[in-house]
Amino acid sequence: MDELEINDYLRRALESAGGQFSELSVSYHDQEEEADDGTAFLTDRPLTPKAESNEPNEPVQVQNRDSVENRLKQIKSQKAARLVGEACEVMKVNNFLEAHAKLSKAIKMRDDNANYYMLRGECCLQLCEFKESIINYNHALYLTLESGNEWEERLAYIHYLYSQILYDEHNYDGALEHINFALHFRAERFSYQCRKIAYLYALKQHKTCLELVENLLKNYEEAELYVLRARLNKLFGHITKCFYDVHKALELDASNLQAAKIVEELNKSAEECRSVAVNQALSGNLAEAINKITVSIDTNPTVAEYTVFRGTLLRQQGQYDEAIDDFMKALTKKTEDSKTYQDALRQLVLTYNDFAVECYTKGYFEEAISLLDQAIKRERNEKGFYMNRGDSFRMIGYLSFALADYQQALELDPHDWVIISRISLVHHQYGIKEYTNKRYADAEKCFTTAITCNAKIAQYYISRAWSRFMQKHLPASRADLLRAMYLDSSIEEGVMLAARLYPNQNIDSILSAKSSQKILNQMKELVAGESSTQDQVVLSSNTLAHEPLADENIAQYSTWMEKYKANNNDVRVMLENRPSLRQKVPKIISHQKVNQQQNTTCAWMKKYFDSKSANPVS
Repeated sequence: MDELEINDYLRRALESAGGQFSELSVSYHDQEEEADDGTAFLTDRPLTPKAESNEPNEPVQVQNRDSVENRLKQIKSQKAARLVGEACEVMKVNNFLEAHAKLSKAIKMRDDNANYYMLRGECCLQLCEFKESIINYNHALYLTLESGNEWEERLAYIHYLYSQILYDEHNYDGALEHINFALHFRAERFSYQCRKIAYLYALKQHKTCLELVENLLKNYEEAELYVLRARLNKLFGHITKCFYDVHKALELDASNLQAAKIVEELNKSAEECRSVAVNQALSGNLAEAINKITVSIDTNPTVAEYTVFRGTLLRQQGQYDEAIDDFMKALTKKTEDSKTYQDALRQLVLTYNDFAVECYTKGYFEEAISLLDQAIKRERNEKGFYMNRGDSFRMIGYLSFALADYQQALELDPHDWVIISRISLVHHQYGIKEYTNKRYADAEKCFTTAITCNAKIAQYYISRAWSRFMQKHLPASRADLLRAMYLDSSIEEGVMLAARLYPNQNIDSILSAKSSQKILNQMKELVAGESSTQDQVVLSSNTLAHEPLADENIAQYSTWMEKYKANNNDVRVMLENRPSLRQKVPKIISHQKVNQQQNTTCAWMKKYFDSKSANPVS
């Protein structure tokens, strides 16, 4: 068997095993070519002693001994080469056991030939003796560098094969050790890196496994890698990352069954958590409901209905910043013509309004105005927003802006008594400013406008009576005093003014006088002709239409939403549940008190919001 035949066989054997072949210098004829003058010993003629010389015998003996050793070495090399040739012949018929024995004998005769170790390593590989094969290849690499690159490739592949066998035997530590050896020779090989990730996952070294996956994804966009990272993220509780990973995997490979299965599991889990959240909300446990719907959002962040539902719960809890964030996110997930988008927008403006009411009650009027600006920007047809912003403007002394907002609200609902009462209050405040500046005629005009808007407030008449008194219009001042006394005979300013307009007379005698009856009868007709409910400034009765935000077929969800609509979908206005305006009002007679309360002229309002600061509106 010549050298070409050996090389041809090895090429086929290595290629069938997945390796790469290089021309190997395995030749047993080379040994004869390397022979020196010692070839004379190969002759069959008898040896004759040489003639004796006069030179010393010792150098001759050393030379003869070296020649014998060289000859023995050549004989061993030739025999080893013949054994290698025979081994290659039996390897052709897949008799690797006999080939292994011959190669072992050859190596004993000549242990410095790297090719012999390589061939024996291949025999061991075919006999599934992976450890022996690895040892032989390592020895071959140690002896030579000529074929090092190809042999390193082959050795890495053997480590890779052996690691898979150990993995199948559940020897994960051994598998990881050998795949690391393979990566030592071929660190860039993608298949080796994937196997290492699998072994780390089996060893539950999940953190290291996740780091390797993320490094691989920087260079390779493979669906399986995204699925593996999704599983790891799910294991670490990063449900949102898991969701996006599996969807990325499906983008790369729509037929990936593992990714589709994970998506189905996530959707099912999200819906189950939403159902639990609805039950908790129905039972009044809003905190737990928020926790559960948060899990639904993390599990499937693309469902806008989950985000809107959590926003409504947060709004009900008074967590307005978080609620606004949720509604804003929901708006980005849907188109403007969708029902969910409209629901989110409606809840957003209501949250801005509720947040503004809370700021108002705590005295942060400018912040309340900013929030109401956002609400009005998105919903221009809600009168309650204009009323609330007008109240905020009025509290910081911007009466013109307040009046403009009240008039805008009145255009939306011309018959709303709450708006009309606020307009009258602004005109009354204008009158107080004019009175303080001693412009009594202008003050009278403002008080008259206030009375025109709301003719049932005793303080308005008292204020106009004082302005007329200061102008020496005594009959008109007396008429206003009588009107105020009819509405509220105990008002302090009225008693003080009566002492000046009716000297030496008490209130009863003034009211019972014949000259007073005509005016009192007019007031009686005025009061009887209007509904008594108009005395109170109450919560706006406007209710915004709202539909369930999720599946309409889910009875529990619909029930909760109906309950929420009934209790939380009204537009809250600033002056809800306050007492009648005629009961507690600013005192115009005290000029000192007027100067102290120019910007907060309603004592009842200040007292109301002071109490609210101690107990904030929920």
